[in-house]
Amino acid sequence: MTYSWSIVKLKTQDVVNADGVTLSDAVVSIQWIKTGVDDDGNGADVVGWYTPSADNVAEADFVTYADLTKETVVGWIESGISTELMDSYNDKIQEKIKTYSSVEKAIPWS
Repeated sequence: MTYSWSIVKLKTQDVVNADGVTLSDAVVSIQWIKTGVDDDGNGADVVGWYTPSADNVAEADFVTYADLTKETVVGWIESGISTELMDSYNDKIQEKIKTYSSVEKAIPWS
């Protein structure tokens, strides 16, 4: 199974971190789609939201909105979602593929 991510929407707001520094346009919500494709080319996806927190991000570590990359945002999602929840998303994708990849056939008798 090969998985990929699409980022659909980012919501931002100014956040004051634990040091009292205002981080402008900090990402506070990410809408994403995770897609899985099996070896036969069958695919399915799940859609979700992740809400990162910039409260404990030091000013030196803050990534400005203009400097964001897909890899950075996906990294936040992958590191922020628990293993159990990520496993449940993967299971849901696999279940969808199993359901959708079944072949409907005509009844063999007349």
